[in-house]
Amino acid sequence: MLRGEISSELAVTSESRYLNPLRVVRNKDTTVTDVELGADRFDPVHQKTQDLELVAHRIDPVHQNKISERIEAALKLLTLREQRVLVQFWLPHETGKQQLLVTKDQPYGLGVNDVGLFAYRQDSERNALVVDNDNEEEGRSPAARVFKRGLPEWASDLNNYNRKQFQRQECAVRCNLHGYLALPVFDSTTRLCVGVLELLTSSNYTSYAYEVQQLHSALKTVELKTQQAFDYPTLNVPNECRQKDFDKICGILKTVCGIHSSPLAQTWAVSQHTSYVSHENVILKSCSSFDTRCVGKVCMSRAALPYHVQDLAKWPFLKACRERHLDVSCGLVGKAFISRGSCFCGDVTKLSEEEYPLVHNARMNGLTACFAIFLRSVEANDDYVHQRECTSPKLGADIEAEH
Repeated sequence: MLRGEISSELAVTSESRYLNPLRVVRNKDTTVTDVELGADRFDPVHQKTQDLELVAHRIDPVHQNKISERIEAALKLLTLREQRVLVQFWLPHETGKQQLLVTKDQPYGLGVNDVGLFAYRQDSERNALVVDNDNEEEGRSPAARVFKRGLPEWASDLNNYNRKQFQRQECAVRCNLHGYLALPVFDSTTRLCVGVLELLTSSNYTSYAYEVQQLHSALKTVELKTQQAFDYPTLNVPNECRQKDFDKICGILKTVCGIHSSPLAQTWAVSQHTSYVSHENVILKSCSSFDTRCVGKVCMSRAALPYHVQDLAKWPFLKACRERHLDVSCGLVGKAFISRGSCFCGDVTKLSEEEYPLVHNARMNGLTACFAIFLRSVEANDDYVHQRECTSPKLGADIEAEH
């Protein structure tokens, strides 16, 4: 029997042999300190430098160099789905009263030697991104917005940006780069944002959950952090109060599974908006799934929430639920949440994917009946949905009748 939440870290498995490691590069001949730009070298309209010179200025160069070394070590751990991929790091610098992001002399990784990837990398090195609080130019760069907000930004296709949102869009498309992801990087100790990791691919992915988890896992090994895919849902209480609720819910799930011989039970809650996505030329807030199916929707997530597994053979179904968000406007979980009541189906395998998004997973795992009921924490003012799956329609009907 299992209770609680397992780690979502992506360990190195035999599947890695079919993925693509990065060729990591960093110019170590130049000391990484800070950028000092004269007015004749920096164009605030185009955010471009003709030749970045690195000199010490206000930010500790030793600390910066350590951050760069840790990023380099993390990039060497990555194995990605795409061969034509560029991953590069933007480091904050101060010059005068301006704060900038630069990638010159910072580590980067290429999935394959390619003229287009090199061309975009060289163009990146000639650019500095303004992130001043009173400067409107940051709106032209996703990486600058990510650094300032501390939240990720992504697009399944760079053509979803307009020129004002991504000034270098034309260059990226010309280099045959279309998919885009930018993640803030935080120091695990200080919790300060120390830079931005930017990933561009040739492919138009509909989901970046795999890439996000790979980057999260790699950064964790060097004591840096970024957001996870399918992160914590929105809850209203501090961690210590929330844990008390979780302990109670875990006890309930274990009890009802034992009484009704249910193979598994789990908890869902509304997922918070923890990223931004460019969609149809508009930048929207989105949940933590990094999936185009969730754009513009209110989603239910079971990530980091209590569950109980009575039958370990049904573990694949639980894993599939963790890696999927549910639109609150459809499905049994959504209906229970909206109605603040309960919802039952004797055989979910007869439903369409719109009616029950996990229908294919239920069929593969021999699950039929499903019961969902709304729960509310009076003290914490948090809302949940408790879901139980059964292998017998009759058993499911007994559960539904009891409630």
